[in-house]
Amino acid sequence: MKRRNAFRDRIRVQVVSADIWSSIGLLNEKSIPVFGFQQEDDLTYSFQIGRKHFPALQKLLEKRGDRISLLQNTFLHSIQQSVLYRPLFCTGLLLYFLISLWLPTRILCVEVQGNQLIPTRKILEEANQAGITLFSSCAKVRSEKMKNTLLSAIPQLQWAGINTYGCKAVISVRERTIAEKEAPDQKEVSSIIAVRDGIVQSVTASRGDIQCQQGQAVKQGQVLISGFTDCGLSIRAERAQGEIYAQTLRSLDTLTPSTCRVRTDKQRTERRYSIVLGKKRINLWKDSGIWDSSCGRISREYRLTLPGGFSLPVSIACDTLLWDSTEELAVEKNAAEGQLSDFSRKYLSSQMIAGTISSAEEVVKLQTGCYRLSGRYVCSEMIGRERLENGAPYEQSG
Repeated sequence: MKRRNAFRDRIRVQVVSADIWSSIGLLNEKSIPVFGFQQEDDLTYSFQIGRKHFPALQKLLEKRGDRISLLQNTFLHSIQQSVLYRPLFCTGLLLYFLISLWLPTRILCVEVQGNQLIPTRKILEEANQAGITLFSSCAKVRSEKMKNTLLSAIPQLQWAGINTYGCKAVISVRERTIAEKEAPDQKEVSSIIAVRDGIVQSVTASRGDIQCQQGQAVKQGQVLISGFTDCGLSIRAERAQGEIYAQTLRSLDTLTPSTCRVRTDKQRTERRYSIVLGKKRINLWKDSGIWDSSCGRISREYRLTLPGGFSLPVSIACDTLLWDSTEELAVEKNAAEGQLSDFSRKYLSSQMIAGTISSAEEVVKLQTGCYRLSGRYVCSEMIGRERLENGAPYEQSG
């Protein structure tokens, strides 16, 4: 068995030398055995030696000027030549082994699930402040302390849970439901007053004493439904409820520029790349500002993913800059009138709680650098608003 292992541990080398016998004598002096000696031509010889003697043989014969090449190698010698004599490669293998042990215990990506009203960015920022960061420990992230810290930082959260799947942390949250508004205290006394001048079109009251009628002109601040009702022997005080619609008159002036700048054909396109590591952005170009109004910018981000769909917190950002020429054009009066009219009607509708625009008188004039729309609008809208009667008793005897 030892003889067979010794045979397997031999390698065959080829030596090109002008005086091979002097080289063989030098090997004998250093106690390096030679087996299977063969002459290939006048200057080339091949023989077998033990694998462990090859470095010494190579060192001795290269000093004499001989050329040595390896003809036959064993598996162990191949490993020794490819790995053991490459310190940088060995260091890389060692680092890879250590990283493969350390990396699965760290967080490389954070996801948020279950949020609808609270922005994901806000949850991630608070999680970062709580310690859920890149390369943080998976065991630390799953602790109850992290969950309580996150709930304290965001009061809108009712519940939060943190789970880890490999190197990914998933923050599952449940938002607090918006509590329904409490029913108004019926013991309070209130009246409904007019918030605008107008002519009453309809009055509907479910509580309180009606103080106006259809077709009556009312002033701003006038009581339309009173919370005090005369019952003869007593005056009943309660919370007035009802709806009053009236015809109102509104005026509005709006402006828009008489010229506009439009882009023409594209002139130049330039792409600039950046590396995004977590929240940090490393620009691979000098200036990140756009000083010309004719320059447009399109940003796209490409996240690096591993096989299987796992996303890394590293992405490549590509900014495409488009420099276009612009020219100034005059806005036609019809187009300006349509834009101003649409804006005026939408604005007036947003100012009403409920109601519609019945009719309108609009005049558009061209002034210095702009179009001006002056409009008068007849509206049918709800004008009643509730006003609390401070200090009023719930029921007062007459």
